[in-house]
Amino acid sequence: MFHAMLTALRTLTIIPLPGKDTEDFSRSLCFFPLAGVLLGFVVLLLYRSAGAVGFNYPFVLALLSVAMVTWLTGGLHIDGLGDVADAFGGGKSKDHILRLLKDPAMGSYGVCAIVLDMLIKAGCWQFFFERGNPWLIFWSFSFSRAMQGLAIAFIPNARAESIAAPFGKGGSSAKVFVTIAFLVTTIAAAWFSSPEAALACALCSLAAPLLFGFYCWKKIQGITGDCVGAMNEIAEVSVLLGGLLIMDSSWMVLK
Repeated sequence: MFHAMLTALRTLTIIPLPGKDTEDFSRSLCFFPLAGVLLGFVVLLLYRSAGAVGFNYPFVLALLSVAMVTWLTGGLHIDGLGDVADAFGGGKSKDHILRLLKDPAMGSYGVCAIVLDMLIKAGCWQFFFERGNPWLIFWSFSFSRAMQGLAIAFIPNARAESIAAPFGKGGSSAKVFVTIAFLVTTIAAAWFSSPEAALACALCSLAAPLLFGFYCWKKIQGITGDCVGAMNEIAEVSVLLGGLLIMDSSWMVLK
């Protein structure tokens, strides 16, 4: 299981970790939320460090934090978002969409999607930084990575050579483990924040990505690695926007 955890962290970040990858990549899916936890701690560290030195510029801090997380992930997920926007925006058929997904060039749809995604995240992060509560940013990472595991385990691959294909060969056991990982993430959020906050994060991280998953199925009868990356960004933004809308509600308590 240790090698499976290493594989998960290496797949979702650029952090160089010693040791061998797991032989069964599907085993690493249940450790995807840990990569989110690691990124969340990086943002918390930046936030605490800025407070310690008196850096009181929330928007600048949000931009720097987004840039740091993007670098640590190698731009993996936003690249997938851009490719999906180009392919689904300009593709006329399944084969055409799959060809566009493999095209390394970035078109206008992709650029707009990436820019809007980064701006929305930066704006939401500024909101939480200004209120002295970055924990919803932390949970957005964990839940979005858990959602990646669910997508890979439950949605078939649209092509055999997809980068997500080796991770999706675990069968029913992988489905059980990623579901447990999602539940553990929800329980952890309930324990460290509040049950209401955990429920809100879980529902937001599931709702929009599930709709996107159905859209992918309709268009290409499955997903690819780029689709999983886009799903991560959709889940992350969904949690942030949901938290932004309800954070001031009397039942929303985030420690």
